[in-house]
Amino acid sequence: MKRFVLAFLAVLLLCAVPVFARDSYYLTGDTIFQIRAGVNFPTFISFFRDPDMGTKTFEDTHLSLGGNASLSYQGFLNESFVLGGQIEYVFNYSVGGKLLTTVPITAKLTYMPVQTGKFDFGITLNLGAAFIRYNEGKYLAPYAALTITPTYYFSDNWGLGVESGMMLTAEIYTKNNVKYNQSAFTGLLPVSLVLSYRH
Repeated sequence: MKRFVLAFLAVLLLCAVPVFARDSYYLTGDTIFQIRAGVNFPTFISFFRDPDMGTKTFEDTHLSLGGNASLSYQGFLNESFVLGGQIEYVFNYSVGGKLLTTVPITAKLTYMPVQTGKFDFGITLNLGAAFIRYNEGKYLAPYAALTITPTYYFSDNWGLGVESGMMLTAEIYTKNNVKYNQSAFTGLLPVSLVLSYRH
């Protein structure tokens, strides 16, 4: 019940945000280039086809605190929606010291309900694929991320923000694969500094 109340309050806050925002600052065709760097926290691994494995959380993921960095470029479709692309590098280490690297390449759609010229608040959905390497294994996986980014612009063009949310990758095997029951979703929570340049 507590989670439901918190989720409801978060949605209510997001719905109320546009009421406090001034008229749109951006015009169709304006662009934003962003550089990110930060850390990521392993939150869960869900083995959805194996009830015995279930969902592993926090320390049970056997992954360490990791890092991430990315570049993105977007253009305004209208006054509120921004579309573009992003390339990212994410890494974590397992308990055994083995490196897990993820390189997502995604389409990126941002909704900007608050834009005052000095302060922006964006809600972003990334969808695409990630090249993943762990130990000697390599594979291509579906990737999605949902993040929020408040940004303060200290000049007409340059701004600094903080981004967080949830990054998801899926490792899915077909029925004829011996790893069928090892199909899993992995969730990471990023906390990144974002340097933005708008034009």
